[in-house]
Amino acid sequence: MSNSSVPSAEPCYSLPLRALHWLTVLAIVVTYGVTYLEDFFARGTPGRALIWWTHISVGLTILGFVILRLVARLAGPVPPPSAALSRPVHLASTTVHVLLYVLLVATPLVGIYLAFLRGNEVTFFGLFTIPSPVEVDRTAAGQVIEWHELLANALVVLALLHAAAALVHHHVLKDDVLRRMLPRR
Repeated sequence: MSNSSVPSAEPCYSLPLRALHWLTVLAIVVTYGVTYLEDFFARGTPGRALIWWTHISVGLTILGFVILRLVARLAGPVPPPSAALSRPVHLASTTVHVLLYVLLVATPLVGIYLAFLRGNEVTFFGLFTIPSPVEVDRTAAGQVIEWHELLANALVVLALLHAAAALVHHHVLKDDVLRRMLPRR
């Protein structure tokens, strides 16, 4: 019988950081995946509008999660680097984490700017709306969408590499790297 009030001897991230990590993963899957549904709806239809409303709202959610994650990391203790990591692997891990955070902030911000350039307001699940502070510029929007897609694709590729590395640590190296971010039993 396990006693949940007894702390685990194995260092792990706090519950808020673990929850925000996995909620961010889910939000990325949704916001990236929903874009592939647009081809099923003609331009100007309610279905297509719903897809982009969802994409933008979940993108804003990702930005909110990242801000909360950064605050939680700065405010609370984080476990020390895993003893299983060599110095070069720790450096690579830190670099990947920094790049992931940069992409998690930059991708939604560029997406917001894109919406504004298209003349759209940015709505968060219908709870509030941010009017566009910039003039419509469809030429610039055509360039900014390329940046948004590039950032989103880079984010997904880097996140997949991050996940693959965690799985290698868990299944091949059998160390604590992945367990530090998993829910406690």
